[in-house]
Amino acid sequence: MRLDLKLRLLIILIIPLLFVIGLSITLLHGMLVTKTNLEFTKYHVAEVEAISMAVHYLQTERGVTAEAMASGEIDKKTKKLSLAKDGSNTAISEAIERILLCKVCTDEKSIELLEKIKARADANLLNMSIFEARCYYTKNIASLLNIIKVTPSLIEDKENRNYIQSYSHLSSAKEELGQIRSILVQALLSKDFSDDIYILFKEHLKIYTLEIENFKTLSNPDITSFYDDVFQGEDVDAMFRIIEDIVKNKKKIDLKVDYSSWFDNATISVNLLKNVEDELFATVNNLIDKKLDSIHYKLAMLISFLGLSAIIVTILLLLIARKILFSASSLENKYDNSLLLLEQYKSTVDGGFIVSKSDENGVITYVNDELCKISGYTRDELVGKTHSIMKHPNTDVKIFEQMWHTIKDLKKPWVGEMKNLAKDGSTYWLKAIISPIIDKNGNIIEYIAMRTDITQQKEITSYFEDQLKISTNNFNCSMHLSKEYEKAIDSSTILLRTDINGIITYANDKFLEISKYSIEELVGKNHNFLNAQDGTSIDHKTLWEGVIKSKTKLGSDFWTKTTIIPIKNLDNEIIEYLEIRFDITEIMRHKEEFELAAKTDSLTGCGNRLRLNYDMQENDNLSAVIFNLDNFRQINDFYGHDFGDLVIQSIANKIYKSISEDENFKFYRLQGDEFLTLAINYPKEELIKKTKKIISLIKKKFYVRKEEMLLSCSAGISFEPREHLLSTANMALKIAKKSNIDFLVYSPENSLEGQYKNNLLWTKKLSSAIKEGDLVTYYQPIVDNKKGNSEKPIKYECLIRMIDDHEIVSPARFLDVAKQTRQYFEITKTVIHQAFELFKDKDAEFSINLSVLDILEPQTLAYIIEMLQKYGIGEKVVFEIVESESIDNFEDIINFINEVKKYGCKIAIDDFGTGYSNFEYLIKLQADYLKIDGSLIKNLNKDKNTLLVVSTIVEFSKKLGMKTVAEFVENEEIFNIVRDLGVDYSQGYYFSEPKGEI
Repeated sequence: MRLDLKLRLLIILIIPLLFVIGLSITLLHGMLVTKTNLEFTKYHVAEVEAISMAVHYLQTERGVTAEAMASGEIDKKTKKLSLAKDGSNTAISEAIERILLCKVCTDEKSIELLEKIKARADANLLNMSIFEARCYYTKNIASLLNIIKVTPSLIEDKENRNYIQSYSHLSSAKEELGQIRSILVQALLSKDFSDDIYILFKEHLKIYTLEIENFKTLSNPDITSFYDDVFQGEDVDAMFRIIEDIVKNKKKIDLKVDYSSWFDNATISVNLLKNVEDELFATVNNLIDKKLDSIHYKLAMLISFLGLSAIIVTILLLLIARKILFSASSLENKYDNSLLLLEQYKSTVDGGFIVSKSDENGVITYVNDELCKISGYTRDELVGKTHSIMKHPNTDVKIFEQMWHTIKDLKKPWVGEMKNLAKDGSTYWLKAIISPIIDKNGNIIEYIAMRTDITQQKEITSYFEDQLKISTNNFNCSMHLSKEYEKAIDSSTILLRTDINGIITYANDKFLEISKYSIEELVGKNHNFLNAQDGTSIDHKTLWEGVIKSKTKLGSDFWTKTTIIPIKNLDNEIIEYLEIRFDITEIMRHKEEFELAAKTDSLTGCGNRLRLNYDMQENDNLSAVIFNLDNFRQINDFYGHDFGDLVIQSIANKIYKSISEDENFKFYRLQGDEFLTLAINYPKEELIKKTKKIISLIKKKFYVRKEEMLLSCSAGISFEPREHLLSTANMALKIAKKSNIDFLVYSPENSLEGQYKNNLLWTKKLSSAIKEGDLVTYYQPIVDNKKGNSEKPIKYECLIRMIDDHEIVSPARFLDVAKQTRQYFEITKTVIHQAFELFKDKDAEFSINLSVLDILEPQTLAYIIEMLQKYGIGEKVVFEIVESESIDNFEDIINFINEVKKYGCKIAIDDFGTGYSNFEYLIKLQADYLKIDGSLIKNLNKDKNTLLVVSTIVEFSKKLGMKTVAEFVENEEIFNIVRDLGVDYSQGYYFSEPKGEI
């Protein structure tokens, strides 16, 4: 059954409505999740704020206690000390209450720590030394600050997380200032400023300075501005004058300075920092409240919309159900009426014609009474037989061949006269119309023959004239039907008629409507003037079908699916053409829009790889440049993928603006951070100049969301033929990156064939070196940053070298080749053997590099265990897992780590910060050392973003209890930076190059 138009409209209306409801429910779920996260964040912020207050009062109490103990006037200071303790206890109690308010995020350890601090009266602090008392307070304050430092990792919202992260730096700075206050109060009262006190003072001052810088870096401009406005004045200036005087003159400070003035100045300064903390918390709480208010408003609107949508959907469903029931009843009535009419038609036809039916093989399945009467056969005698039972022997065989060809092969009705033989041997003539009955798949299921008896016409010529009149009437009837068919076609399709020369002779109303022309403007003109493409020839002897693009009178395009039919006269001569058209304009426009979208990069709006492939086929004399941003992954890891997308858009705009005015250039984004410019008929030297210009443009400083960006990129240029253009440009790019140069023009020397020859050469050299013992281990010291070069190193990294014709060869020349053969594992075994043999009697720790391939190789693993058992020096061994390689099978790696740690070995993650850097690796692998990659370390004095990345890595490592090692420390400036960042060890040519002995 088919539903009428109204029902279809109702269904079309409800489908998008249901889609919108489903989308709204998804949005509702997302809002609820965001609301929960914000409420969770608010609890954490409240917890941090309460702990911050407790820390502040404990810092004040520590200062008062130190002052009282240093002055020896404990009795006089009792009231002041009691007030400080009461303030601390009140703040601690409020912090505990705040933590307990969050039922799902209560930290039992935090509560236990606060309860312990609250019971500090049991510690008998006044009977301790000043140093012991200060250490007691400092340890508890540090524990509380550690809780605050961990809190940002529990907050989902990035903006609020950054606020709390900046606060953690501010609170640490305030704590360091409090320590400075206590140290100087003790020194001023005791009139003693020893070396130990000065070193301790300098260490706290350095940490204070670093934490203030970190605070300013992470804080938003408003908080930083508030800090600059608040943290100033005579007291602050007086405090820093005394500090600067100490730094400049070391111990030559005037110990006659009034300690109470210093204490008051420092206390006021600490309180000013507390004001900045309060402003920061007020800003965070205000921001969270605004976000929650916005979400509550959106939730109310969305729930209202869903309720209204549910009512509308219910109404529409009721209307659809009502319409379906009504339509079903109506169709059932029509079906019953149709059956009744068909039965009447059958009775009428059976009474007026000689009728038979046969299956697809020509076997009779039905005959009416008229056929039985004229043939003399009964129905049982005919059904199951073929029509040959009635065929006259004198009938021409060609008549039957033509009939079967028409009804079976052409699947068209056959009309003709046939001479038949009755059962009694008499002859009779029939005029027959035999029609094939075809199913919806185009298969013939049966044939129906309708005949009229023309025996008397053949026998009596006197009746010929009457028969002719009957034929004329039949012709008139056919003409009438033909005009009715023409009228039906004219009202439902777009029609155009032309003469044999293509001159328009007629256009129907639908054609006038779509073309915007009047009939007077069309008739007499060649139909090709409408075409928006090359003229469509109508010089066809047979039917033509296709799509024609035409222009309206207003100049807009329209498309029609067109059938051009040649109209012939009785002499089979073409007298005109009939064009039957259907409007497909909307379909074609959607097709064009889809093709445009498919060839466009959604992020940048420039062409994508599909557009590139199309343009390369359409143009000749091509050259290409592929640009790839260096270390772009760091931006995504540090700032997030949304920020990375903005950087990609900025770089795309830079490149596009530099080439947009040159019509011989086309620009595409291939993938991720990779772009391509396609040059057409462009001179080689000019393209190289253009590439240099683009690279320089990319390297220029720019800003994204107020963040300063300094990027570099590598490029590969190719002038090879079209079929090798992209692959060779990509090969040049890879070599440029590997060689650490800005760009490289592809040449046959860079081809795979050249690489194969080079690989074969080094494979032979490596094989010879293994056999002749020319693989040697070099050792580079790893220096403790606290001691520098003042003491002999007690840590070394073991590095493989090859002796080739008395020349020491770096592993960069042969290591990749070795990985493609079994020789790689021989290199690993060589380093292990030589290192174990050298360090077996030395009091030093040594590191051996292992790739994932080494760890997963059973023979290498067995060799490592064998050497550990044989030498028994596992506590000296550090295995460095090369982090630039992908780690897929964590279970095997962790099994290896657990196995070697049984022998006292330690684990280091090498090259962290590039390749597959992942903080999740650190948590899973539980390493002892983290070696920060040299590509980050060498740029610390140039790149602010790199400094932030390294600072984050160091801080994260400390929280996990891992030591950090800075690689590629090449000069004193870099060494000072990594030491100030808190990196534990350094390694690089600033201390020593790798050597064959230690």
